[in-house]
Amino acid sequence: MIEDLIKHAQQIPNYPLLSWTPEFKGDMALVIGANGTWMHQGQPIVKTKIMQLFSRLLQRQNNGDYWLVTPVEAFSIKVEDLPFTIISADQEVVDAVAQWHFTSNCGDQICLAQPDQLQVTIDELGQPQPQLYVREGLWARISRPVFYQLAMACNTVHTPTGPRAILVSAGVEYDFGAI
Repeated sequence: MIEDLIKHAQQIPNYPLLSWTPEFKGDMALVIGANGTWMHQGQPIVKTKIMQLFSRLLQRQNNGDYWLVTPVEAFSIKVEDLPFTIISADQEVVDAVAQWHFTSNCGDQICLAQPDQLQVTIDELGQPQPQLYVREGLWARISRPVFYQLAMACNTVHTPTGPRAILVSAGVEYDFGAI
């Protein structure tokens, strides 16, 4: 299933959204739920290729709003949390350096290699809220199973404020929080 998701996503181009100057047409009845489900007019989008196409047309505005843009039209959409969800993670060794690679629910492939690319914040209930940078201002929520997989791969580092869980990918350290 994940292989098909990736294959379809690789067939959709990365559009030059920043060079387009579309006319804003208003709200679209499209909601990306906090659980990662894409809904149009209250119904889940079940066709993967449509969801993937929309994901390539998604743009985050400076004010935090999300728009679907084409060369001539733009529509605002609602995103309840983050637009993407990380559904799988694999660690690979490249040139003797371990790196984590992720797949989003839209088939995006992300290599964890840049500082600030992975962040873990704490919500009002004290629960970790991990997220991964996908592209051009767009982030993905890391699913619980993937978060647990990464947490198990963390090293314990003792700091003046106490032990911290640290994930290492491509030589970069990512803080997962206090242990």
